[in-house]
Formats: sequence, structure tokens, C-alpha cells
Amino acid sequence: GPWIAPVTGVAGPGEPPWYATPYLPALPLPVALAVHGGPLPEATVRAIGATLAEALSAAHGQGLTHAGVSPAAVLLTADGPRLTCYGAVRAASADGEPRTGLPGLDPGALAPEQASGGRPRPPGDVFGLGAVLAYAATGHTVPERDEIPPALRPATAACLARDPADRPTAAALPAALAPATGHETVLTSAGSLLAPGWLPGRVVAALARQSSELLAAELPAPAAA
Repeated sequence: GPWIAPVTGVAGPGEPPWYATPYLPALPLPVALAVHGGPLPEATVRAIGATLAEALSAAHGQGLTHAGVSPAAVLLTADGPRLTCYGAVRAASADGEPRTGLPGLDPGALAPEQASGGRPRPPGDVFGLGAVLAYAATGHTVPERDEIPPALRPATAACLARDPADRPTAAALPAALAPATGHETVLTSAGSLLAPGWLPGRVVAALARQSSELLAAELPAPAAA
């Protein structure tokens, strides 16, 4: 479904609370690969990774852990990717301990320390992001090293390190995912990777079709008082 941001409404006396949510055409990452017909272009993978890394860095800076980063948790929109399913690993168990085999969570995206019973931590989010990069670039979360495009191998392999201490921080990843240039300046923002054309044409067409279908839908007639 589309990514939404709720807007709270003020209810009158005796009325239930309500909220409105703006519609934003979006495709889950696995659907985007199916629409595209295979792995996504390297530029698209870089944009996805850098943007999600910035989102995770902001969360980690506030002491929060996503605890559920996986391909199914990523939605692609025309203006960038979105992360959903916050807390999926933690919410899967009543006692707060992580579990494998969660609906929509690829086992390859679960950090080893979490799969063995550890609590979700920021390095686990980075491992999940590495699995997202691998999936977007190859079509699965546990590819052979040679399947990953050479330019993406260093960042992806670092994220997927088995030892959490060997993984980069989310804050370091946008620069690591920036395409190499001849300039001495280092890209620190994912924004420039989301320039027009960052998504493949078939994915853009699917988003446009989703939007047009909504605009063509007829609203139900209001019930009589």
C-alpha cells in the first residue's frame, strides 16, 4: 500500500477521533523488481541505500532502532524510498525477544546477533540495509559476491559483516554509496541521487498507473441521514 502520514482531526463531543492520510503512489521493493523484470540499475540501488541510510542515521541519533529493515519494508515512490514496518522484529514476540520467520521479513535480512536471540541494535539495522542493497542489485538477500555489481560490493559487504563491530554506521553510508567522481568534495546527502530518472521507466509507469486508477475510482455515495 502507499506510504502515508496521518493528520489528526479534532472530534466533536461524542464523536470518534479521526485522521486523514494523503495518498502517495508506492511500490514495495519486491514488486518494483518484478515490474522492472529483474534487479534494479546501480544508480537506483545507490539512491535507495543512501536515502534509507540517512533515515536510519536520524533514528539512531535519537536512540531508536528500526528492528525490521528488509526488502519488504521498503516502499519506492517517485520522490524517494520510504521505510515501513518499524519494530517488526521486536513486535513479533510478546516477551520482546526477536524471532525468525516473520511474515514479510526475509531471513537473509536478519542480523546474526538478532537471529541468535540478541536484542535489536543499530548495527542490526545496517545489516538489514546491506541485505536490501544486495536484494535490489541481484534479486535476493544472500547473493554470491560476484553477483553484486563491483562498484557496490565494498559497501554491501561491509554492511553484511557478521561481526557488528565491523559494520559501518548508517551515517557513513551515504558517502560510501555516492558514485565516484573526480572532485575532492564528498557527497554527504542522498538528495542529489534522487534526480529525475533515478527510477527505471517501468517502475515509474507502474506508479503512474496506480495513481490514475485511484483518480478514476468512484467514491461511494454518502449514506442517507
